[in-house]
Amino acid sequence: MTRAQTDVEQVELANTAFYEALERGDFDGVSDLWLDAADLADAATYSETPETGGPGTVREGGLPEIDLDDPADPGSTAGPEPASEGPAISCVHPGWPVLTGRGEVLRSYALIMANTEYIQFFLTDLRVCVAGDTALVTCTENILSGGPAPQDGDELGPLVGQLVVATNVFRRTPDGWKLWSHHASPVLAETGDDEDEEPSS
Repeated sequence: MTRAQTDVEQVELANTAFYEALERGDFDGVSDLWLDAADLADAATYSETPETGGPGTVREGGLPEIDLDDPADPGSTAGPEPASEGPAISCVHPGWPVLTGRGEVLRSYALIMANTEYIQFFLTDLRVCVAGDTALVTCTENILSGGPAPQDGDELGPLVGQLVVATNVFRRTPDGWKLWSHHASPVLAETGDDEDEEPSS
């Protein structure tokens, strides 16, 4: 087996482990699969914030302003922003704004786990691409989830199905492949009305 095949296999295993930890409600397992500050010590970030006039604002002529004392600025001499709370890690859940920083991302998973009695992922259309120390995984998440159980019974709440497409970016670390970014977007259900409509003249 070539190194490339081994890398693809390991990324696929890390991706599967992420979803299995979510299914079990294993917060520590989910946390361990995300990059931390040590993993991102060499990462640089750039953030364009034109509405605030802060670092990254584009000046006339299209060149960004550089603040040499701001660690978040790509031209900074102050060193990288701590990755534990910095924007290097990101996550977008369906219908949510982008979450940046390890703290925000992990809080979102804690919130989801606390409010979901049951969840199961059936992954389809899985594709893995590895380039050096970075890997891109795309897949369709066929999700079956259950809300809170009725207070007067032991059974699960109503089960709901959802179709979501996801992109997971992994980075190689000394401890294996870890998530750098997760982006999930709902797939709109097709209705039969579209097929029955006659083309307008």
